Amino acid sequence: MFLNFINYFRGFAILLIVIGHLFGTVKVFNYDDPYLNSIFTKSFFSLVSGGTSLFVFISGFLFHHVFYSRGFNFKKFLINKLKNVLCPYLVLMTPVVIFQLLNVPRYQKLYSSTGEFLKYLFLSLYSGTMLLSTWYIPFAFLLFLSSPIFIKFIEMKKFHKTIMFVLLIAGSIVHRPAHDFTVNVFQALIYFSPVYCLGIYISMKKDDFFEKFGDKSYVFGLITLGILAFQIYTGKFINSHKSILIYKGLDIVIYQKFFMCLFLVLFFNKFEKHFNKIFKSIFDILAEYSFPIFFLHNYIIQFIYPAIGFEKESGYIGLILLTILTLFLSIAFAYIIKKTFKKNSRYLIGG
Repeated sequence: MFLNFINYFRGFAILLIVIGHLFGTVKVFNYDDPYLNSIFTKSFFSLVSGGTSLFVFISGFLFHHVFYSRGFNFKKFLINKLKNVLCPYLVLMTPVVIFQLLNVPRYQKLYSSTGEFLKYLFLSLYSGTMLLSTWYIPFAFLLFLSSPIFIKFIEMKKFHKTIMFVLLIAGSIVHRPAHDFTVNVFQALIYFSPVYCLGIYISMKKDDFFEKFGDKSYVFGLITLGILAFQIYTGKFINSHKSILIYKGLDIVIYQKFFMCLFLVLFFNKFEKHFNKIFKSIFDILAEYSFPIFFLHNYIIQFIYPAIGFEKESGYIGLILLTILTLFLSIAFAYIIKKTFKKNSRYLIGG
């Protein structure tokens, strides 16, 4: 059954991801000394950054609502993900990786032989770090391969909340993996698993959950803001990346996103009927094109904007305008590709 509130949630998630990636282009946030930013900028940056967690929550929700509920077939599930996720990833990433390795000085220094070139070609595709968001795909594929584990989670009679709590603690200890050639997909799996399990759990218990908390979304909103205030106070308002073997305290971001997901799913479920036609149309389009946007906005931000000087834009007005432009261009390119290649477009852009 199609759920409008999840569709709007997905549209909102891709919006946050695009805004988060534009922080490096639009000079809103001071990366050189983040503590010099205003409280508003710190708060805005922290709430918007890490939109990946929202995507993971939605994936978990749909894993149960769609794939499990209609009868889970692991083989068909993986074949589907190979076609619609891994294939477009390789199509879009391979040319970028080869070009960067051959032409960018800092990458050219990494290898001196064909064997070393092939090594870094593999590491680049394994890590996905040459584009802003594509590190997510190798991790996501490990998530898909781990589906039998999550099936066990679904079919357990109890202990769901205990498992999520333990995973949340584990995720906050390991942090997100370092953003380099050795992105640890297993570390990412540990970090994001509590949010994925939360999505599964809310889908399993959605009727009871919405009945119990439908009018109390503000509770989770206040918890999210309380965690945000603690982040600002302690200076831990930025996504933390590190090696899994190094201890650097607890990552607070994962707690904020955990409760933000609960707030947002309640918000969109409660207010979906009150959204006007323009709002619904915009978020329907964002949801429909979310995966192509996920891939294509990387090219626009990393290659098109620097080429035409948009990286010199500044301020929140610049952020708003570039967000609109980035989404428009991503959707326009995706639309052209879909019209040109028809059903085969899924192998190119994932939709």
